[in-house]
Amino acid sequence: MSSSKTNPMMSKAWRATVGELAHHNGAVELVPVTEQGVELPRVRARLLKADGNDGSLIVEKPGNLKQAQALAKDVAVDVYVITDHSRMKARSRVIDLGLFNLNKKTRVMAVRLEPVRDIASAQRRACFRLSTVSLGLSAKLRHEAWPTSQRSMTAKVVDLSDRGIGLTVGLEIELAKQMKGQVYQLVVPLPGQNEDLELDACLVRVVETEFNTVTLGFQFDFESLGQQRRVERMVQQFSVAQQRKQIQRMRGAG
Repeated sequence: MSSSKTNPMMSKAWRATVGELAHHNGAVELVPVTEQGVELPRVRARLLKADGNDGSLIVEKPGNLKQAQALAKDVAVDVYVITDHSRMKARSRVIDLGLFNLNKKTRVMAVRLEPVRDIASAQRRACFRLSTVSLGLSAKLRHEAWPTSQRSMTAKVVDLSDRGIGLTVGLEIELAKQMKGQVYQLVVPLPGQNEDLELDACLVRVVETEFNTVTLGFQFDFESLGQQRRVERMVQQFSVAQQRKQIQRMRGAG
């Protein structure tokens, strides 16, 4: 692990955090970077191994074909480690792709990253999260493995940003926890927009709430930079429109 540009305390915190994530196969975020320095859409992947000696990482290869193709050999990547207590980033590069022994019976396709360098604190994402509880928005989600006879699950939208969405649904907490880490097809009609918000999203957070419901936190799983930009534009336009309506209501009340 390169330490020439890294504070020793930051390096220590990084090793401890990625070690814990690897132990539980937690998720990290990878941002492939082109030779021209252009960032591609973020990839969320399970961390399979973190080498405590040299700082190299092994992550599960994404199931999404376009995301997997973006993580080709020799591609530079920015690695983001975001937990409840830490937000750090580092730089690395893809050095190999192949099978990884997850356990004695299971092997998965994986991406090996060279020892990380330039470890630093990561700023929170610059995205506005709109509370939608009072708007009565609903969303539908389903998993590709569900049988065609099974209807989509309907949920209430509690908040929305250009990176993810929070949904409340009647579901047992243990069942909801089993859904964590999986990718779902999401459809959200946005009033005033010409099209529905429709894309894949990964369940990254499960919180038990009142009245036998759970709140599910999803991170959008963009298949292309074009889709990411389109979603950003839609959500930002919707957020601005709702803020304007709120200001108008406040002025009318005054």
